[in-house]
Amino acid sequence: MTVAVAPEVRAAQRRIVSTINASGRLNADGLALWREVNCGEWKATAADISRDLDLLQVPHTIVTAFRFPLATSYSKAMREGEEVRILRKDLAHLVPWMPSMEQTAADIPEDAPHWDFMVFQPRADGMVIAKLALSAEWPAWSKKQARAARLVCAECDYDLREFKDETRMPFDVRLPERPKARRLVCGQCCNDGVDEMERLAALAGEPS
Repeated sequence: MTVAVAPEVRAAQRRIVSTINASGRLNADGLALWREVNCGEWKATAADISRDLDLLQVPHTIVTAFRFPLATSYSKAMREGEEVRILRKDLAHLVPWMPSMEQTAADIPEDAPHWDFMVFQPRADGMVIAKLALSAEWPAWSKKQARAARLVCAECDYDLREFKDETRMPFDVRLPERPKARRLVCGQCCNDGVDEMERLAALAGEPS
């Protein structure tokens, strides 16, 4: 027996399926849909997408996420956006509205990238791990786009998205004159952050 669906729910289904087909990004963590801040004049905002998912009863969250700057950008600042994320375990809630999602989700490789881009941050009291607030599509960016997003080594231009070489993991080693500006380098170029930890520890031990 066919179950009647309210017109507003059916309209939400059409919008969500279209949006996922056009701009959805699947990976090991689930599905992500990125929208630039103040994009409402041109396309559905993250809030619009969220309202449709609420109508379809699909669990989701909205997070702040950044994309690489456009080549025409004067400031070269990262573009701030909001990303609607649906956990992989919750993709089943989409299947009644988008049946193809069942097989699509099943085909996600177990070694697929995750949402988070993690870096090591040397500090005076040790090493910590930080997560960069990037759009989930960061693994698919070109080398040029990754360079614009400062995801390559500032010293040797190694693409820090390559996690297969443990000697080239990303470290956030900032210039003394710009302590608030993120600067990523590979482990080979910074002695795995040891030199920076020692420098910061020495500064912390100096009398003010």
